[in-house]
Amino acid sequence: MNLLKTYPNLSRLLLFVVLIIIALFLPDFIPLPKGTKQVFPFVGLILIIIANWTLYKTENKNLDELGFNFSGQNLKYLPIGLVLGILAVLIGYYLKCLLTGDIIITNNSLDYREILKELYWILPTAAVQEFICRSYGYKKLISIYNLRIANLVTVIVFVSMHNVFNIGIFGAIFYSISLIIGHFVFANALLKAGTIFFAIGIHWGSNVANNQLFTEEKLSTSILFLEKAAQEEPTGFNPLGILLYIIAMNIGFILLWRFLKRWRKPKKN
Repeated sequence: MNLLKTYPNLSRLLLFVVLIIIALFLPDFIPLPKGTKQVFPFVGLILIIIANWTLYKTENKNLDELGFNFSGQNLKYLPIGLVLGILAVLIGYYLKCLLTGDIIITNNSLDYREILKELYWILPTAAVQEFICRSYGYKKLISIYNLRIANLVTVIVFVSMHNVFNIGIFGAIFYSISLIIGHFVFANALLKAGTIFFAIGIHWGSNVANNQLFTEEKLSTSILFLEKAAQEEPTGFNPLGILLYIIAMNIGFILLWRFLKRWRKPKKN
């Protein structure tokens, strides 16, 4: 506790990192009833929420600082974010196919139960990443330094949480750019709406859409999937083509980012 008094900001940031690491590994050591993890994927999320709550308690605050409570005013942003995240991916999906010449096919044999199951399992994954990257630590960095420093640190952490280096150099570049754009969308959602539910909702919708709804190969959950066009061998490095592909792939989130920057922050009651 002396450290909290002597170095209040630095010690809290370090404590946040320590508690998050503990929260990530602790579920493997908790003696849960057999089969719990197969039906309830929220244990890790609960521990990370507790870590954030603990840090706010050291400042005589609570999770209302993140807009994390169960008021209708905040909860409404979860489904709104889900829809916006799905639409952002859909826009990029269509535009990317215009460039590549891939044919989009509608799936007439959707498994709606499987979609609901995926929505359930993907939610805690998106929420965990938001409570790590855009929660107490992010807002603390803003208050200590400024928004630019907070964004820089968080972007590095967010990209490092994803497997970007085992997919080739161009794959890594494309994926990293997408993640950086994603960070600014999620961060603006938090800061503009005043609730982390908005960031979680958009992140949730993005993950569901990318992995399950709008896919390259047909899945039981695919609303749309692709018939790949025959690709000619590239004749050389084409920076303009690469730039257009990156923009097309992320255009939905770029537009959402601009939209959120104009979002009017709700007045607190």
